[in-house]
Amino acid sequence: MRILIVGAGRVGRELAKRLSHAGYSVTIVDKDGEKLEIAQSEADVEGLQIDVTDPRFYSEIDIPSYDVLVAATDRDEVNLFLVAMAMAYGMEKIYVRVRMKETVRILTTLGVHDMIVEPDIIAGLLYSSITGKGRPILISDVFVGRYVVAAATVTKQSPVRGQRLKNLLKLRDLEGRVKVLAVFDGNELRDPEEISTIEEGHTIIALVDREYLEEFAKLY
Repeated sequence: MRILIVGAGRVGRELAKRLSHAGYSVTIVDKDGEKLEIAQSEADVEGLQIDVTDPRFYSEIDIPSYDVLVAATDRDEVNLFLVAMAMAYGMEKIYVRVRMKETVRILTTLGVHDMIVEPDIIAGLLYSSITGKGRPILISDVFVGRYVVAAATVTKQSPVRGQRLKNLLKLRDLEGRVKVLAVFDGNELRDPEEISTIEEGHTIIALVDREYLEEFAKLY
């Protein structure tokens, strides 16, 4: 499978690294040469330095030869343009990074449903999994007021390892202060209801009251 990633920022690089290590053929594109150098130093990927808004991009890249497009630039208008071009070429597997709600609406109208919505949970999860640090990674202040979205990876030494997920918050007196949104099992995001026991390597994504972020950290 050939994968084209446009955007060599944190999101693009993490995805490129993971996919390359899994054995996929990856090409990553960015106008910033330094970002490409970092991406290529981290994984065996092909790099192309060019601005995707430059018409030459479409003569230098054979888009139909790729099976997957990941539009991961930090500009919604550029990602929308890439999606439109990919759809024009008949590409079926399209993943797009989105920042604004208006863009989500447009993409849904176009029939694109695989979106990496800001804050970028995917990159945060990958970072958490790679570092294996037992502290929560603040993904973003996406909720106004007291709550933030955070992620933490369960390590071998984590006191919660082996415990039942549904009993965790009750035992730690965190009910109403922490809401588990999803669990990343190393391969995919899972609904909390699908996880019976917390295992080493699981990444817990939760909505956390700011005042209890430190207590959330102590779980891991």
